[in-house]
Amino acid sequence: MPLVKLLASFATLFISTAVFACPFDGNETNAGTLTPTTGYQTVSTSNGDYWVINVNCGDTYNFNFCNNGGTASWDTQLTILQTNGTTELAYNDDNCSLQSDVSWQATFTGTVYVLVTEYFCNLDGTFNGTMAYNVTTGTLSGNASFNLSAVNCVSASASITGDTGGTFSFNPAPLDAATIDPNTGAISNGTAGATYNVDYTVNCTATNESVTLPNSGNASFTLAEVCGGANATITGDAGGTFAFNPAPGDGAQVNASTGAITNGTAGTTYTLDYTICGSTTSQSVTVLTDDCWTLNGNATNITVGGDDCIQLTSAVNNQLGCAWSGSQIDFATDFSLTLDYYFGNNINGADGNTFTFQPSASTACGTAGGQLGAGGLTNALAIEFDTYDNDNPAHIYDMTCDHIAIEIDGDHQNAAPAAGPVCAKTSMGNIDDGGTYEVTIDWDASALTLYVYFDGVFRLSYTNDIVANVFGGQSLVYWGATSATGGLNNQQYFCPSSVVILPVGLTSFTSDCNGKDEFFTWTTSTEQNASHFILEYTYDGYIFYPETVVQAVGNSTTELAYQTRVSTSDPNTRYYRLKAVDMNGSFENSDLISSKLCMNVSLLQSVYQEGSTVFVKTNQPVTVQLMNTMGQILQTAVSEDLIQFETGQLAAGMYQILVSGEDGSKEVESIMVQ
Repeated sequence: MPLVKLLASFATLFISTAVFACPFDGNETNAGTLTPTTGYQTVSTSNGDYWVINVNCGDTYNFNFCNNGGTASWDTQLTILQTNGTTELAYNDDNCSLQSDVSWQATFTGTVYVLVTEYFCNLDGTFNGTMAYNVTTGTLSGNASFNLSAVNCVSASASITGDTGGTFSFNPAPLDAATIDPNTGAISNGTAGATYNVDYTVNCTATNESVTLPNSGNASFTLAEVCGGANATITGDAGGTFAFNPAPGDGAQVNASTGAITNGTAGTTYTLDYTICGSTTSQSVTVLTDDCWTLNGNATNITVGGDDCIQLTSAVNNQLGCAWSGSQIDFATDFSLTLDYYFGNNINGADGNTFTFQPSASTACGTAGGQLGAGGLTNALAIEFDTYDNDNPAHIYDMTCDHIAIEIDGDHQNAAPAAGPVCAKTSMGNIDDGGTYEVTIDWDASALTLYVYFDGVFRLSYTNDIVANVFGGQSLVYWGATSATGGLNNQQYFCPSSVVILPVGLTSFTSDCNGKDEFFTWTTSTEQNASHFILEYTYDGYIFYPETVVQAVGNSTTELAYQTRVSTSDPNTRYYRLKAVDMNGSFENSDLISSKLCMNVSLLQSVYQEGSTVFVKTNQPVTVQLMNTMGQILQTAVSEDLIQFETGQLAAGMYQILVSGEDGSKEVESIMVQ
């Protein structure tokens, strides 16, 4: 054989092995219906034609271009397909030289397609030939025995006692919404007391069995409190529905299928109904009153300097730790979160921590190593504090200095982050240097912007509709910290309730109106190397402007009182804070208090905190309500002068004081409970 022909033949044979069947691609033509008989018949056909064949289970069907009148002068292909046009039942390419001959024994009674193509699945209709076809009657014999048994009042299961590999179907089809798994015979979504008839067919043999579901269900279940909610365990029949009874007004949610309660309020009692097949059982649970976190992986509780902290990793390689707060946070409203982080004391260690928000579960934990425990979490936003440079010198997602970045794709190592990276310190130094650093995350819901502060210094912002584009439409999400080690390590922990110690013992910071002037008063219990106080104001909580400076006494062990006056015609609500500066320039800030807009007659005169007590001074008879950010009313009081609320039992966070006048007017003041 000439070399060129040999190579061409080899190429044809090689390519043929790569094609096993030809499915529909939209260019095929319905050529009609064929009715095979035991004697061969022939039909003229072209590439691209498909023929409809009604088959009988057990019979064998043959189609060919090789014999019995079948002939073609081109490279034919024959494919027998189910009527979806893609599921192959039989196929042949080169049976006699370049011609096809395909046979198939039907395993069911129904309809199939025979598709004619020119080699490489060409359907253009330019080739004509004669296809021969016939049927050989036969039988298939199978053992289709099986049993049906009720699981509960809405479901049943099947157990095959004969040949496996068959299919299940209702016969007759039910009138309700019941469904059946064709492979396992499992019935679900049934109706209590209903009877269902099921066929099991294997090798052309069918058997019918029936099952009647019970008229009523066992609705027993238990509830166990967890951080921020509770978990339900069904001890009776599964498949029912959970619901609050009565419905709470605090934002708590229940999963109708599992009964899991989330976003519950500490100390609040919730009652759940579980209903199945007309039977209902109720159970109640009280959410844990203590601050609680769900710890995963290597995370564990520790005490550091008297503070309750959570260690995410110890100084051991290949550790992974995740911790989620027991209460979820709502991105539909503004918030500010602060944690104190310890990144280790080995500047040659790894890998870092994250501050992460995710809607999935309080048991979520990602991947170790450079993914920092947050990689792999779906629909998550992670603010990473990375202490190891993983992609030097490319620096697509890391950088030489210990750095901060925001990730939203669940991958901290293979692509540029959504924001950053930037050095954590403006000095570009290490953060795994044995120090503890305050991390603050502020969310501006109206501006759709997240702000990241490291040790009191703004470092990074990210603007996006995070609820829609990251959290999959869920505004209420879990929040917490993750961390990991790999081939290198560090002890890494955070303290969710650290105490901030001011350079002076600031005991109060309030304001009152005197005509159109607003007087700001504060007292200190002690002072050590104090330099001065700066009264600052802001409109948005992010940009602050200096109002006035008051010199401090400097050093004192007795209580001292300070006061300064502010006169302004500014109609906008200002928020004030007091910055206490010591001799070496270090400073700490007080909580914010709202201006009184003294040019107007207001319901409120002042709101201030002393220890765990909130004092509300009013200018006229009012009703005062203390509410959480979910709008749940926690305490109510009526007064013409002074009201006080105790906050010692409240969880740390933002709360609101709603003041309602007798004329229907309202004023709102925000406070922070620490």
